[in-house]
Amino acid sequence: MGRSFVSVRMGVNEIAGRWARVARAMRCGDAVYAEQVVAMTKTYASEAFYAFDDPLEAAIFSVLICMCKEHRPDDEPVVTGGSPPFQELPSLLPTANQPRKQGNRQV
Repeated sequence: MGRSFVSVRMGVNEIAGRWARVARAMRCGDAVYAEQVVAMTKTYASEAFYAFDDPLEAAIFSVLICMCKEHRPDDEPVVTGGSPPFQELPSLLPTANQPRKQGNRQV
């Protein structure tokens, strides 16, 4: 008797196969990036098998992990125990560096 459902790992491979067909249909400049996304999709498929029930969620998670690793410079330490601080993002809350406005005047 065969399987009645597709495992997450098999589902990720099916998604990567569909994405690879799209990559072949794209222009040369964009196809390179699409092929990188396909490769990223398969990178953590085995690990995602243990955590996710949805193959698409596992595929996207794998791509996001690869993108984060590529974005981080080699000399930057990996932050553990929470999310890394994003100091380059502007704060939406009023602080001492950003005076609050009341009506037409600054406080």
